[in-house]
Amino acid sequence: MTEENPNHKEKKAKLEAEQRRRMREEYEKLTLTEQPKKQMKAAESNTKNTIILEEGDANISSASKHGKVDDECVESFMEQLKAKVKSEVNYSDFQILEEDLGKDLRTVGRFSVPLRLEHIAKRIKDGFGDITSHSSQSDCEAKPTYLLFCAAIKEMDDLKLDQVNKTKLLLWRDAINNALNLQFNVDFAIKHLFKIARAYFGFKVMEGKSGEEMLKLKNVDGNLEVPEDCLREAEYFSGKPLSTGLLR
Repeated sequence: MTEENPNHKEKKAKLEAEQRRRMREEYEKLTLTEQPKKQMKAAESNTKNTIILEEGDANISSASKHGKVDDECVESFMEQLKAKVKSEVNYSDFQILEEDLGKDLRTVGRFSVPLRLEHIAKRIKDGFGDITSHSSQSDCEAKPTYLLFCAAIKEMDDLKLDQVNKTKLLLWRDAINNALNLQFNVDFAIKHLFKIARAYFGFKVMEGKSGEEMLKLKNVDGNLEVPEDCLREAEYFSGKPLSTGLLR
């Protein structure tokens, strides 16, 4: 066999090193340069959101013990998911990006992604094409948002209903909204997130209940109430990854 030209090997190594350097610079720009501003702007918002989330989780927990989560409770959270709030999502919010950024890069379409995101990025591309095709951003500008979006979908693929909470759902919302704000073609993702959210409420009501108790829930008998679509979505996702129905 012919040995690879040493000059070619050296050139390839330098190119990979340059790619890793650029990835680190992107990460530092997001997490260090902008972080002080983000922390100041987010402080009031985070405090307010924390109160809302804590009250909401407490209400769900209390209501689910009595087999009751009403439409108002569900729709209140759905409105939070639909809100076009300024996103504070960052690489550090996703373990896979924090650990693997700039390592073992693989090219999928126009972008280099960490090895552990390669499979998800390919499934997104195979199912929906180039989701960045309508964006006016350069590849360099779009890449951080693309990586955050892929990381959110990867978590959906890794997790099941009993492993998520409202905070996680809002984090995914922010990653998806970032992509929507850059004109990425990801309407499919926000619609899927709404399904997961309804399933979450259904799961909280169904959790730990017997078959007989579930029949009462489904019959909306007397004192027991739960939106039917929440139960239906919870049953659909039961025991499955939350990416079910989203990716091929």
